[in-house]
Amino acid sequence: MRRETLRENRVHGLPSFPVSVYPDVEQLNGNCILDCHWHDEMELILVRSGSALFQTDMQHTEVRAGEALFVNSGVLHAGYLHHDDHCVFSAVVFDPKMLLSHGPDVIQQRFIEPVLHKTLLPPVHMKGTETWGREILDSLNKILRDHNTRHPAKEISTKAQLYAIFASMYPQMIPAAGEPLEANTGLSKVERIKVALGYIHEHYQEPVRLKDIADKVGMSEGHFCRFFKQMVQKSPIEYINHYRIQKASLLLEQSDRKVVDIALEVGFDNLSYFIATFKKWNGMTPSCYRKEHGSQQIAFMPLPL
Repeated sequence: MRRETLRENRVHGLPSFPVSVYPDVEQLNGNCILDCHWHDEMELILVRSGSALFQTDMQHTEVRAGEALFVNSGVLHAGYLHHDDHCVFSAVVFDPKMLLSHGPDVIQQRFIEPVLHKTLLPPVHMKGTETWGREILDSLNKILRDHNTRHPAKEISTKAQLYAIFASMYPQMIPAAGEPLEANTGLSKVERIKVALGYIHEHYQEPVRLKDIADKVGMSEGHFCRFFKQMVQKSPIEYINHYRIQKASLLLEQSDRKVVDIALEVGFDNLSYFIATFKKWNGMTPSCYRKEHGSQQIAFMPLPL
């Protein structure tokens, strides 16, 4: 699956049915299978083979084949190879608003909104060792099967299974305690890393100074670098370069612009450094990448809804 299909600004599904199904997501690069990001949609991830260590905000969970992970709206999440040397997973990403009613009702008030507003915390990890976990895995597998076979009523079936998943999760939910805010910024650790990532995503085409990002989150530069590495599993410079290479990869796929022009467009002012960095993350030079991917349709896109 191409990296761009999982970027946080992607539109999932259609306005009339905001659900996207990603059937087979594989390793991106190195030990990373899912780059650190977040989105307003909720997400259910089912590991098909292998295993991976998933980060959801400050929590880390190893998910093995046949197990699933729930990612709430706005939660920072990422995935890394841990004990296995590979991992393939499927994902269902959906806008929780599709489960709300036009007017207040007991389902919305009691079951959906508390999760959306994070006053109730649902279980993150579904192993299938207990009845409620098996029910969730069964519902998730049915969603994936219906979209794979293009079931004629997959829309209503998907919505029904999402309600069933919430019903199975509800008895396992716990009240949220809340994360303490940092006195100097009024932000939690997760919110601070979101600010830092947002700054990088907005300014990646420009020279990015670590001091400027550190100032944004109220930290010293040294403290910020340690904090960022702990949260994202990459140093700030590694993340900036990786994000730039993601953007360059997309431009190589979708245009015939010169490599040097693309390098400048995404924030590299040295062509040799750009080529070396590109090869580090993609395992090939920009020219080879264009030959392999430039004339092909993007693979493993969500099945049509």
